[in-house]
Amino acid sequence: MSALFRKNAALFFLVLFVMSYKLYSQDEYNKWVLGIGINAVDYYPTNEPGMGGWFDQITNARDHWNIYGPKVSATRHLKNRFSIEASMSVNNITKIGELPANNLLYFALDGNIQYRLLESGRKLAPFVYGGGGYTWVEWHGAGTVNAGIGTNYWFTDMIGANVQAGLKYNSPDYALMSHIYYSLSVVFKLNSRKKTSWAGKNCN
Repeated sequence: MSALFRKNAALFFLVLFVMSYKLYSQDEYNKWVLGIGINAVDYYPTNEPGMGGWFDQITNARDHWNIYGPKVSATRHLKNRFSIEASMSVNNITKIGELPANNLLYFALDGNIQYRLLESGRKLAPFVYGGGGYTWVEWHGAGTVNAGIGTNYWFTDMIGANVQAGLKYNSPDYALMSHIYYSLSVVFKLNSRKKTSWAGKNCN
């Protein structure tokens, strides 16, 4: 995959998110969160052949992590503590565990359901997530099953930070390897005004 493909893919998703804002901003009570940031891919602690055991050296970023970007995401609140996130990630793979790699293009599309662990209205909002996606490394692509943890931290009513860490599992029957996936994003909440009743009281 070429650099032109990366640029076109990123531009395509940015256009989709702008369109989403135009479509939904007319309803001031819809809750959308857009995010953009970086991601890291780590093949080592996944019990794959030639790699380490489950979660072995999981914090060894210097030797094992591939850090790149962007990750672009859109999250929509569904009901109660549930939200759904759709994301696009680009990375440049230079190491597979302790083995060097020749700048392999990593491109992933993912959809995950998030479950918030605390009540709404807090600055810190941890969650667990699960879902799936499709990942390409160069021209080899396959589906993944995703599971992990994350949190939002809201600096203001509109702007915050999002951190996630999880496993993207791929069946050994396919050409791709399972990997640990991390991301760090700046997130922006759209239409964050609270709905007001006829009496002027705030309600969720």
